[in-house]
Amino acid sequence: MNFLQVCGLRRSIRFYKTWQPVEREKIQRILEVVRVTTTCPGNLQPWRAVVVEANKLDPKDREKLLAADNHQGAHRTAPVWIYWFADPEMGRPETFQKRVHELMDLGALASCHGWTHEAINASIEKGVRSPEGMPEIGGLLHNLPREVSAIIARGETIGACDVACLAAVNEGLGTCLHMVATMDKVAEVKKFLKVPESWEAVWLQLVGYPAEEPEAGGQRPRLPFNELFFDGAYGKPFPRDAAVVEQLKTEGLLRAPAPKPGRFDEIKHLAQMFGFPV
Repeated sequence: MNFLQVCGLRRSIRFYKTWQPVEREKIQRILEVVRVTTTCPGNLQPWRAVVVEANKLDPKDREKLLAADNHQGAHRTAPVWIYWFADPEMGRPETFQKRVHELMDLGALASCHGWTHEAINASIEKGVRSPEGMPEIGGLLHNLPREVSAIIARGETIGACDVACLAAVNEGLGTCLHMVATMDKVAEVKKFLKVPESWEAVWLQLVGYPAEEPEAGGQRPRLPFNELFFDGAYGKPFPRDAAVVEQLKTEGLLRAPAPKPGRFDEIKHLAQMFGFPV
């Protein structure tokens, strides 16, 4: 599957084949993609994940995790639950300092842009203004409050989840992002999964083979192109070339909009099959 097809077929799948387990190698491939592909400032990599296979849980434990997510229907049918967390310690200035030194030694950060080991240390440790051409990391990271580190880690982990969703589609799987738990149950889920108390709960990624048609009724509505993207300054919409739009339809990014014919009959059939209210 090419990249544009993967993006065009990405849906929030909410009905999964409970009877078809997901191969562990496919889960590993999703995680490998996240590890290698996800971009992050300073190469911080604050994302962490716990993979839970529903059919390996004790029924009481399965019920506990489902209850934490308000027994959502998609959660009940998905065979794999990936709990994504952000580690705030990975967003600390000292972590950034270590990682960018590593990037310099590997040639990923160029001295011609102002990067030097001395400038990195002076900016982060003393708040010295960075040389021209280099990000102003002194102003950003010197004496950075821990609550901001948590925000950074959480934001970057959200990006990792987006990559994980596309990777799942590339494996021929369905996927959907849920809250890890209702707000009053987050601590309970973290304790059950034995993750450090400092980790921030971000998303629960459901993974499985779709029981519904893989396009889940069609492409979701999106705001008009000219309301989202601008050319040079806000107020001047970026021009949308009709020829490019047609190319993207041919290449599989732009697809039939929801609802496709028969969608509501499909939902009714799925509800009956899984015992949900019709």
